[in-house]
Parts: sequence; structure tokens; C-alpha cells
Amino acid sequence: MRAPAMSFSSSFSSFQLPVSAKHGEKHHLTAVSPRSQWGCGGATNDHRLKKNGCRCNCDKGGTAGCGGHGLGSILTREMFEEMLPYRNDARCPAAGFYTYEAFEAAAKSFPAFATTGDDATRKREVAAFFGQTSHETNGGRGWNAPGGPYAWGYCFNKQIKPKSDYCDRGNQQFPCFPGQKYYGRGPIQLTWNYNYGQFGASIGQQKQLLENPDLLLTDATLCFQSALWFWMTPQWIKPSCHDVIVGAWTPSARDEAAGRAPGYGVVTNIINGRECGHGWNAAGEDRIGFYKWYCDMFGVDYGDYLDCYNQNNFKK
Repeated sequence: MRAPAMSFSSSFSSFQLPVSAKHGEKHHLTAVSPRSQWGCGGATNDHRLKKNGCRCNCDKGGTAGCGGHGLGSILTREMFEEMLPYRNDARCPAAGFYTYEAFEAAAKSFPAFATTGDDATRKREVAAFFGQTSHETNGGRGWNAPGGPYAWGYCFNKQIKPKSDYCDRGNQQFPCFPGQKYYGRGPIQLTWNYNYGQFGASIGQQKQLLENPDLLLTDATLCFQSALWFWMTPQWIKPSCHDVIVGAWTPSARDEAAGRAPGYGVVTNIINGRECGHGWNAAGEDRIGFYKWYCDMFGVDYGDYLDCYNQNNFKK
């Protein structure tokens, strides 16, 4: 659901802030929110925890207490801020948009997110989700970004200079509304009319989102919901990103023949299969870099099969 990277000319400074990519691949879908600053509780990699100077600062409100098993026990407000430290920088077009409260509210609609499996699995899912979405919204590529390129996730909330209207006019179930463009919006850069339509249908707002896809840019909770919906929903012949990263997906013989093995690489293949099967590429490396960055914060290992360089995409 992404397009090639472009440049954003910032009025704040003389440098150019590169735009996140959005994948333009069609997705035919089958279906209609740390215990410490560094995720101390339950982490299994003592070396990495010591390296990161892990310290426990538990939330005292809501569901985010140290002893809980909800999303808040994995991702506190403090951790959210550590992961996305420059998202509200004046040089980011989406400054002020993405909030912890909005993410937490959106996640309540997807109770299996970050609650499936042991602590390491749950943390790895959060790292994978933010690894992919930070790549999609990254403002740290192509310049000497403070904090490094992986500190600038969630800098954008919409695609800049989309190359088409991303309207599949052959899809009559979710028809395009005259004058509207279904380019990438939100953390996952939701794209194409049928994705807006199916996400809308899942929350009772199909007509509203097809008639006005910019609604995603008016409500951060709705925006996060669109990304989590895409993450949690099996797509056509593809499993859900959630099932892959928590180990609930078993490859078929067709998948095995195509080189698709359980791991973060298949998540990339689900989100943007156009990057797969062509050997090393910068976009894939950026996705992996974000994922490793967040896994290190959480003190969990990366798992196997991180790239899709030698995987066929799901259309093959």
C-alpha cells in the first residue's frame, strides 16, 4: 500500500524531509491499544535489558499496570514516546496528530492485538507493527536526522504527491465516489477504494469513508483503527500480519515453494509484496531496521526470516 519516496520541502529548515512510501499494490480482503520504559517485565534477553539500562516505571492508571496482560502492560505512554520521539517535531507534517491515547483507544477494538502469546511474543508484535508503520511514515530518510533515521517514525499521516487516485473502477462492491482519491492515509497508509470500503464496513462507516476518505485524517483513533484493521485481517490468499508474527500461521505447500516462511519477512510481503523476490532493497532494509530498533527497546529477539528478498509475493 505504498508508493515511491518523494521529498517534502520544509519551511522550518533548508533541508528536504523525505516522504514515506506508500504501497500501491491491490489488496483484495476476505473480511468485511512497557511495564517499564524499556518493557522490563517478562523480557527474556537479559543482555539486551542490561544494555538498555532497563528500569520499571509502571503506569498507575487504566489497564497499563505492571501486573496486567493488556496492551498497556506492554506499551505504556512512556514507551510510546521513546519509540516515536520526533513525531511532533515541527518539521513533520503530521506533528500533533498521533497520540498514545488515540492508539490505546483504537486497540480496544482489536483485543487480540499484543495480547496473544507470551510476553516476548506480545512485545514482538508491537515491535513489528510499529516497525512496518514507522517505515511507512518515516521522516528520517535522506538527511542527517537528529536521533538517526529510526527516530522519525509517524512523521506523516498521508501520502505526498500520489501518482494516481487508487480507484479500482472494476470493484462494484466498494465503488469510488466521484472526485475522491484513495491514496495512502494513516500509519499503514491505507490505499484503494476497496480497502477503505471494507474497513468502513467493519465499523459501520462504509458509505462515509468511500465518500470522504479524508475522514481518516480528522480522527487519530479512526486512523489507528484503519491500520490495526489491516494488520489483524486476513487478505485474499494472505494470512493476517497478526497471525504471522504471533506464530499462528502455518505455510501451505504453495507458500513453501514460494519461499515464504513464518517471520517478519512475510509481514512485509503481506503489506507490500512488490518489494519481495528481487533481492536486497533499501525499503526492505528500512523495515527491518525499524523492527530491530523496537525489538531492542523491548529486549526481545528478532525471530527468523526477517526479509522477503527471496520470497515470491502472494500473487505468484
